[in-house]
Amino acid sequence: MPSFELFYDSRPPISVLIIEDNPVCILMYKQFFMEKGIKVAVCTSIEKAKKEVCRPRLNYELVLLDNHLPDGEGIKFVSQLKEHLPMAAIIIVSANSDTDFFVEAFKQDIDDIALKPIKMDLLWLKMKRSIHQRYLEKVNNTQRVAINIWRDSQLQEQALAKHLFGAMHGKIHLDIPAINYWVKPSSLFSGDGVIHCSGPDGSDYVMLADAMGHGLAAAVSLMPMMQAFGAMTEKGLPLCNIVFELNTKLNHFLPEDRFVAAVIIHLQPNNKTIDIWNGGMPPVIIVDEQYQIIKQIKSENMALGILSDNQFSVNSEHIDLLDNQRVILFSDGVIETPSNKGKTLTIDDLVSLLKLPGEPLEGVKQHFNVECESPQDDISVVLIDTHDILQSFIEEDELTTVQESAFFIEHTLQGATLDLFDIPGHLCELISKQLPLSLVTKVFTVLSELYTNAFEHGVLELNSEIKSQENGFLAFYEEKMERVNHLSNDNKIILKVQWQSHLQRLEIYIEDSGHGFFKNDVEPSNLSKSYGRGLTLIKHLAETLEIIPPGNAVRVVLVGKHKL
Repeated sequence: MPSFELFYDSRPPISVLIIEDNPVCILMYKQFFMEKGIKVAVCTSIEKAKKEVCRPRLNYELVLLDNHLPDGEGIKFVSQLKEHLPMAAIIIVSANSDTDFFVEAFKQDIDDIALKPIKMDLLWLKMKRSIHQRYLEKVNNTQRVAINIWRDSQLQEQALAKHLFGAMHGKIHLDIPAINYWVKPSSLFSGDGVIHCSGPDGSDYVMLADAMGHGLAAAVSLMPMMQAFGAMTEKGLPLCNIVFELNTKLNHFLPEDRFVAAVIIHLQPNNKTIDIWNGGMPPVIIVDEQYQIIKQIKSENMALGILSDNQFSVNSEHIDLLDNQRVILFSDGVIETPSNKGKTLTIDDLVSLLKLPGEPLEGVKQHFNVECESPQDDISVVLIDTHDILQSFIEEDELTTVQESAFFIEHTLQGATLDLFDIPGHLCELISKQLPLSLVTKVFTVLSELYTNAFEHGVLELNSEIKSQENGFLAFYEEKMERVNHLSNDNKIILKVQWQSHLQRLEIYIEDSGHGFFKNDVEPSNLSKSYGRGLTLIKHLAETLEIIPPGNAVRVVLVGKHKL
């Protein structure tokens, strides 16, 4: 802030209201102020001053108020002056040097006192300082108003953002007893996010994401992922497809200096497997019922949003989904946040906290809420109980009541329709109420694999071996898009589904317009190598699997074990 001398020298002329009845003093003021280029107005009584301040002729910045006037004491007129000229500085002029008078005058919130006989040089210094002080108050008030407006705007924006994040998360995320999680943000918004979604086959998808940075900027980085994750899990897509699409979206939406570390797992109780993809996160911990560590799945992939599609790896680890185990996911804030004593948790420390009796995660919450003041990083922990996952799957199946029913559904799809419709999802939604849950989950998996094989390998004549090559997933995807763009009505898939409740028998028949699996001397024993693990998985789930020569048609029979 510049000194008041520089401030005064660089500003327009000021205006002063003089309330004085002594002609000698008035003349002295006028002559002095005229030399300074100051505009003045003179009132010789309080009554005249009242009229002037009610309708001021000038924009007064200072009032020189004599205390002894014909119609009263100037000190008693201060409150009215401040009411009508709130931004004007007030200097009382008086010959009274009594301490009580000074105390009373300053209680009225005046700016200064000038004692008679007046020394004009001293008065001039007091005037400049008083006007400058009022100017600083005005600037301060203006800035305070601006700050309040900005703060209110920020609070409104934060409230809206928090509402949107909460609404989006609430729409996608599903809470179940088997999956417990806790997120402690380091600020108003968290850069860590936990999402659980159920697949159409009764499986569970869980994602723990940790965006670079903290606060709102980090939280915004999670937004492109949330809806995409929900949409893809709703269709029951494989983990590799989900991870690939999330990386593509983040590369498209995020700045180059932003990324999101994540661990995504797919729990499939129908075939008792867990798929785990870890990109830049701490290891996923598997413990037994006594919380002894069985396995650690460390990150072997880069975080999402860093590598381009042709460099990115979608490889995941497959493990058995066994009863009475716990799967533990956590962000790096858990093992990097020091306690009040400066000690950070080890993985063994974390497992010990999770083992403590009481509500799930209670020990972790207690540690970070009590032992760690103001963490500098977001803290997230997810605890998955495999027993509850498996038990819930069994109980839902047992509670399903199947009425006597039968149906026959036939679909024929041609051209671009082959890639636009979610046929497995559509059919499962259509028939799910007629089948036991254990059969519904098998139907979705079988339909998805059959349709994918018929479309990608039959109609488009793609080979799954491409995926095993370097950058193979991207090459496969790009080749698929190229061939999809050339689809015509000559390309078609016929799908038939027949259900007989009294036999608990579901038959699925699918036929494509391709040349068949057995062309070019491909034997049935080599199908899984040439066309992926789909047929092997179907054979494991189905009662019977028949590949009809030349291999462009498949008939699968699924049998339920649920009484009517």
